[in-house]
Amino acid sequence: MTRRVLIFGAAGQVGLELLGMAPSDARIIALDVGDVDVRDRDAVLRVTREVRPDAVINCAGYTNVDGAESAADDAMAVNGVAPGVMAEASAEMGARFLHISTDYVFDGRAHEPYAVGALAGAISVYGSTKLEGERRALATAGNAVVVRTAWVHSAVGTNFVKTAVRFLGAGKAMRVVDDQIGTPTRARHLARALWCLAGNAATGLLHFTDAGVASWYDVAVAVMETLASEGRLPTGAGVEPIRSSERPSVAKRPAYSVLDKHDSWRTIGFLPPHWRVGVAASTRELINA
Repeated sequence: MTRRVLIFGAAGQVGLELLGMAPSDARIIALDVGDVDVRDRDAVLRVTREVRPDAVINCAGYTNVDGAESAADDAMAVNGVAPGVMAEASAEMGARFLHISTDYVFDGRAHEPYAVGALAGAISVYGSTKLEGERRALATAGNAVVVRTAWVHSAVGTNFVKTAVRFLGAGKAMRVVDDQIGTPTRARHLARALWCLAGNAATGLLHFTDAGVASWYDVAVAVMETLASEGRLPTGAGVEPIRSSERPSVAKRPAYSVLDKHDSWRTIGFLPPHWRVGVAASTRELINA
């Protein structure tokens, strides 16, 4: 039986991976910003009613963490309000609603991985708007599932792995913070998790990242090591660890945002590889593109 799956934000990192690994029984209706403005309530309701999907996956998001500080209204419209409208439309159609959230809903003061039920307390506009999106989605659609993830990377879009490949591959030195701790997640692995969830009955909040723990410095070093193993690391490339205080940002970042995902992995039915495997894969895709 064919399932109709409506994807918002289909041209982003995760959206493209969802399209690339769609199951054979899924008929995909892929929409991005040029097709529908998710800030337009009427447009979201209209397109969902026209498609009459069995599942809706929201990959759309205002992801510029620093930019959100001066564009709070836009960030709230996309990250906070739109998921609630999508959840409303999904519930009206009897469709399953899947929504992506972030580790940045936490304040970073913990010293052990955040459980799904841990108290959230975002310290940036971006994190606050994503937290509002979670609340609206879960309050509106009883069969909604919200997946918190972290540090997503791939060979497309804007992400840290891509930035590191560009700098190091050009023989430049990087100064990278080593006191912000989380877990890099390959977009392809997250997309696989979402397809698993589209086919099961899980609801509520879940955590999903690749396995392991890293700092941004660790990620840059992993990129450098992969470039070296591929014979693509020029003279002059290097990575120096620094404190966050040496590179202040517009938005505050959580110092520690590792998610506890062991129970979620079992619920989803997919155990992803270690983050180094994913970073190496994205790096190789980038240098071979």
